[in-house]
Amino acid sequence: MRSLLLATCVVSLCVLLAPGWAGEPVGWEPVGLGGGGSMYSPAASPHDPNLIFMSCDMGGFYRTEDGGKTWRMVPWWVNQGSTVCRPIFHPTDANVVFASGKGLMVSRDRGVTWAALLQKAPWGDQAPRELGIDWGDPKLMFAGFANDAYVSSDAGKTWSKAAGVTGGALGFVVDQTSPADKRTCFVGTAAGIWRSDDGGRTWAEKTKGLPNKEVHGFTGGTDGEKKACVLYCTVASKAVGGKFEGGVCRSTDGGETWVSCMGQGINATVGKKDEWGAGDIPQYEFIVCGEQKPAVVYVTNRGNGYNPPYHSTVYRSEDAGDSWKAVLQGDPRWEGQNVELDWITCDMMWGWGGEAEGFNINRLHPEEAMFTDSGRIFITDDGGKRWRQACSLRAPGQGEAGKGQRWGSIGLEVTTTWDYVFDPHAPDRTYICYTDIGFARSTDRGQTWYYSPTGSPWGSNWYALVPDPEVPGRLYGAATNRHDIPNWTNVYAGSEQAPGGVVVSDDYGATWKPANEGLPACPVTALVLDPKSPKEARVLFAACYGQGIYKTADSGKTWQKTGEVPTDPRNRHFYGLCLHPSGSLFATVTANRYQDRDNEFVPGGLFRSDDGGKTWRSVMGNLTLHWATNVAVDPRDANVIYLGAYHAAHGLTEGGLYKTTDGGATWRRILEKGWVFAPILHPKNPDVVYVTTYDSDGIWRSPDGGKTWQPVKGIPFQNINRITFDPKDENVIHVTTFGGGVWRGPALGTQGEGPR
Repeated sequence: MRSLLLATCVVSLCVLLAPGWAGEPVGWEPVGLGGGGSMYSPAASPHDPNLIFMSCDMGGFYRTEDGGKTWRMVPWWVNQGSTVCRPIFHPTDANVVFASGKGLMVSRDRGVTWAALLQKAPWGDQAPRELGIDWGDPKLMFAGFANDAYVSSDAGKTWSKAAGVTGGALGFVVDQTSPADKRTCFVGTAAGIWRSDDGGRTWAEKTKGLPNKEVHGFTGGTDGEKKACVLYCTVASKAVGGKFEGGVCRSTDGGETWVSCMGQGINATVGKKDEWGAGDIPQYEFIVCGEQKPAVVYVTNRGNGYNPPYHSTVYRSEDAGDSWKAVLQGDPRWEGQNVELDWITCDMMWGWGGEAEGFNINRLHPEEAMFTDSGRIFITDDGGKRWRQACSLRAPGQGEAGKGQRWGSIGLEVTTTWDYVFDPHAPDRTYICYTDIGFARSTDRGQTWYYSPTGSPWGSNWYALVPDPEVPGRLYGAATNRHDIPNWTNVYAGSEQAPGGVVVSDDYGATWKPANEGLPACPVTALVLDPKSPKEARVLFAACYGQGIYKTADSGKTWQKTGEVPTDPRNRHFYGLCLHPSGSLFATVTANRYQDRDNEFVPGGLFRSDDGGKTWRSVMGNLTLHWATNVAVDPRDANVIYLGAYHAAHGLTEGGLYKTTDGGATWRRILEKGWVFAPILHPKNPDVVYVTTYDSDGIWRSPDGGKTWQPVKGIPFQNINRITFDPKDENVIHVTTFGGGVWRGPALGTQGEGPR
């Protein structure tokens, strides 16, 4: 069935964030396709099913009050997301929410503002992996961690360790039929199941009957009418004697015995059914049941095939696991498709998102469930009959959903973005360079977007985009299959071994073709174009990560390596480029980290060529940097240079912004921040310097060439990559981030409440 679930309300394609709550990003709005990155830990309020929280893998924490039609990012200084811990809700006070993030956090206004529940926690600076609360007596609370758990009997004021409990916490259950003064409690961890019969003071292992103790998920609830507590867990699936063993198990006697509940309808086959299966045997992961209707239970799996009935899906049972029905099928090529089409399914494929990264149900309204994967969140409010996508809004007037259509943000921007570019010939045309999802283009100044890497051999990661200043429609792009350069995970020795190259478009980015003859097979991380070169024979330079700086003099048809750059031979991680109006070319070499040498860092640096790349020289002078990032040069004077750097391992606290006024003979650090990604100079006044940072309060601005600094407030995401000024209004900037999408807002920031 090829179905499209129509939106139930009309919302603006740009989610304007109006004032109204402490720390809110007043004046800033998200821009982009929506979704596209991994999402985790969804949770819906039992008091208001439209109030939902969700986290992404890059630290973002998101909140919706309209069931996912629009989202707002909780500002990073208020709270941050957790990929492992789902928020929980107070049973009687609809305003109170508990979450992990910056420790164990509590909100008393439905998740608008947050504060630490404890001034000093007995578990130190660990962030909880799982939280629990007694639905009958909310003074009894639980917090689980990577290898232990804690219990509070006074609403979180004091805590004691759950002695004997080991393994990463997966869930907590309280038997509502047990006496109020001697509560029966359960905790499931990756190492087993434990029970307490005295309100959490003592614990005993309860795993009899489980086929193994490799527990993946744990849940339970109490049926008030039957006065029975039902427990479920998922354990590792294995082939024993050629037969399936493991999966979903159930206990109805307080954990004393466990039995399999792999009932009719659930996949219990052995052997990979096609080449796209996640494994040789289906594995069952997240499991959640109704708090007061435990017979209603859902479980996610990683299938042993791509196609139904062996696919990765969500199963639902209404009889405590005696029978099951697969209730999520998103691929429109197969019968039973019941998921609203999103741009990823339309422009790539359903399977791009992979298996479940997060799952939950509304514990008091089990018809509502939330499923997240590596790019999307889907929500059902009818028990899985239909699922709606809650990532993007498809622009109206396009007929049936399909490939090549326009989509707009609803606030759920979870991607890394490296550059935001205005087209010089048509300023209503704008472009985004993405990690993982590649490239998008807009024809209406960022209101809606086309997913548009078509033709590029390297579709997933785009680091740079350069429009030709004289040829309308022509764009040059730097693309690769290696993401997140120059950050920790991708500056190790060997990270340069990935395909990549330069691509060119002559139709404003609608289609692309490779333009890399002569380039090595490696990531290209930067491009610059010489505007003085003939438009029919453009000169461009490319930073080839691990190889060198390459040059073309024929608009990308062929490339040649420039002269040898005098780097440390152990580090050839060429990363950033800057071409000065005088013709001087600057190139940064970022870190090279040797994992097999206790993360030894080999210094990088900054190099300069004044003859079109024929010869190069170091301009580091008195400065040694192990992790240089990006460079900016004053257009009035090529000897005034700004260079960013990160802290490196082994106490190399070199992070910050450096400046030289003598061409690199001497340098001084003018901003001491640990993680400076890029300096950006104002296009009309180079004395106005912006600095983007990671984990250093976002963006800083200097009006006087770095003598004094002020923060640019209001952006809700902390890790910032680059800034682009709106050519129609220099008071508006577009900010790209490492995991929080693109934000558009005032160049001076906002005056609302913030981290400083």
